[in-house]
Amino acid sequence: MSIFLKLLLKHQVRSSPAKFDQHYQVKGMTMIELLVGTIIAFIVITPLMGMVLGLLNDDQRESAKANTEEEIQSALDYIGEDVSQALYIYVPKKQETTSSGTIITTDEIQSLIASSFLPKTGTPDNEKPVLVFWKRKLVEDAVPVDSAVLPNKCNQKPYTATLPRNCNDTYVLSLVSYHLLPPETDKTSIWCQPSASDKPCPSRIVRYEISDGLKKSDGTYYTEAELGTELKSYAGDPTDNKKPNSAYDPAFTLSDPLKNVTDKTKIGAATKTVLVNYIPDFKLDDSSTNNLAKLTIQANAMRRNDATACCPTGPNVCDPNEKPNSPPYCPKSSVQLRGLSGLGN
Repeated sequence: MSIFLKLLLKHQVRSSPAKFDQHYQVKGMTMIELLVGTIIAFIVITPLMGMVLGLLNDDQRESAKANTEEEIQSALDYIGEDVSQALYIYVPKKQETTSSGTIITTDEIQSLIASSFLPKTGTPDNEKPVLVFWKRKLVEDAVPVDSAVLPNKCNQKPYTATLPRNCNDTYVLSLVSYHLLPPETDKTSIWCQPSASDKPCPSRIVRYEISDGLKKSDGTYYTEAELGTELKSYAGDPTDNKKPNSAYDPAFTLSDPLKNVTDKTKIGAATKTVLVNYIPDFKLDDSSTNNLAKLTIQANAMRRNDATACCPTGPNVCDPNEKPNSPPYCPKSSVQLRGLSGLGN
């Protein structure tokens, strides 16, 4: 047994001299070995990091592209539904033949601008009206079945057994105007993100609407109190019950669409809604007619992530400090939208 223990101890001393020799030193890596290892690690890791960053950038670009395409389609669907109720679409080239056979071309939209009939934000002052039309707007639960009852007693959806439907729907005439708003001047605006001190903010499409009010059988307009909370936006002018409280001009007729279009004194109160942002180009084709709108929308997908991203559009060119996008990241859609009526050509 003692012989076995001696052999085991001798084996341990030989296999682990550092444990029993106080002069034994553990050797590490030399500087050359460390340098070589670092270079090898750099050679291996750098391409991997580049690949990962590339995948992340690609994913970000594709996500921006997909979101932009979805927003364009949603905007066109919304505009299409709007135009489907159009009674008259203003066009940039309205051609009419006089009794003498002369063809006269009128830019109806410019005529509206020159007459200050269209709403605008005011700052900046150079927004571009693109699509302007008259439509019939549905107003639900606005006409009481019992003529002795006022609209403020109309039950609104959802109907119940205790509050059944007691009013009919009606239509009012509305002027709808889609504008391409120029870039914001406020770099901190939510519509200018991401922003850069030396780059303009993106443009966006806004929608204005001016509607007629609800009239009584004698031709006067209901008051806000008579209409109630749900319908008060269709009330008459508090100082003149023969006029609506909106910028709609009661003297307007579709038979003469360039006259008495709106009440200029109230044009600033027009309802405005932002439809879509990051839009460098929005236009109505010159071949559009008074009941057929041919629209084109182009978006800048990369502007969502990069303030220097640019989409060359028509006469617009990117400056040397901007990054021109490839076509897939400047998605463009064109549609033809037909109105409700054949009042126009």
